[in-house]
Amino acid sequence: MNKPYVVMENRHNGLQAIKLTEDPFSGIMYTYGKVSFDEDAENNTATINFEYEVLDWAHKEMLDLVPFEQILGDILQELIHEGIKENNLTYTGGTEIDANRTKDSEQSDI
Repeated sequence: MNKPYVVMENRHNGLQAIKLTEDPFSGIMYTYGKVSFDEDAENNTATINFEYEVLDWAHKEMLDLVPFEQILGDILQELIHEGIKENNLTYTGGTEIDANRTKDSEQSDI
C-alpha cells in the first residue's frame, strides 16, 4: 500500500519533514513540533496532541484546517506505531521550530 506522504530531510535544519503526496493536500510540506499524550485511564484511551509547522503550502489555500489537521494526526499516529514496531522511535523533546509555527494543537484519538 502506498502511503499518502514521504519523509524527507528538512534542508533548513536537518530535521525530518513530511511531504504529502495525495490530493487535496499534495505538495504540502510540514514538520511536527511538540507532541504530548493525555491518558484517560477510566476509558482506557489516550489522546495525542501535537503542534506543526507548514514549510510549504504548495500554493494551496485552505479555509477549513480540520481535514488537513486530521490527516496530520493520522500520519503522526502511523509514524509512532511504525517507530515502536521497528524499535526506531526518536523524540527530541518537542523543541521550538521557529516563530512561524502553528500555535494551535490538534487532537486525534488513538
